[in-house]
Amino acid sequence: MNFDLRLLLKVGVGLALAITAYLVAGYFLKGMIKPEDLLNFVKDSGPWAPVVFIGLFIFSPGIPASALAIASGAIFGLWTGYLYTMIGALLAMIPPFWFSRLLGRKLLNRLLSMVGGSIEGNVEKFQQNVEKHGWRYIAFTRLIPLFPFSLLNLVFGLTRIGFWTYLVTSFFFVMPALFAFVYIGYAGANAADGGSGWLYVKVFAALGSLVLLALLPQIVRFVKNRWGRK
Repeated sequence: MNFDLRLLLKVGVGLALAITAYLVAGYFLKGMIKPEDLLNFVKDSGPWAPVVFIGLFIFSPGIPASALAIASGAIFGLWTGYLYTMIGALLAMIPPFWFSRLLGRKLLNRLLSMVGGSIEGNVEKFQQNVEKHGWRYIAFTRLIPLFPFSLLNLVFGLTRIGFWTYLVTSFFFVMPALFAFVYIGYAGANAADGGSGWLYVKVFAALGSLVLLALLPQIVRFVKNRWGRK
């Protein structure tokens, strides 16, 4: 196989930069900002607190979505916090997807065409499968709270999944986990203020729901093996 090694390296480096640039900025931001500083910053924003919080959700990829959701529940309460969290999550899904789609996918395709062989073939098969059943991949990764929120926004931009399929499916399937995180923040804030003992039970219930979501693949596999063949 003949290809220009120097050009291959340049494309590879360009692709790596395109995919990681968005996360690198967030990484340094995460290192400079402590969780308590984030809470105080939002609280001190007064009437602009919702706008500040949503802005952090969109432009701070280094801060985990789970941490922002917990902070939202502690600051704004359960339902208002959940509303702001879902608005922030929805808007945060858009910029990295298009960043990756418009820049990263072109570099990826060029790199694969230069490498060729089985690697290009396997990626092409994966792309075709995702193009056909894309919403299932999105639903699976969004529902389980183990996959990094910001990284998924970038990864799906590299695929052939349609934008609206990506956005709508992501929005609905991320709702359960984010609600659990918001509730943890809400219940924790109430407990700190001397709330009833039932709040601790509710916090453990929310944590249990997150564990169930994380174990969902194993649960589905068990059900299929146990009853699927009857």
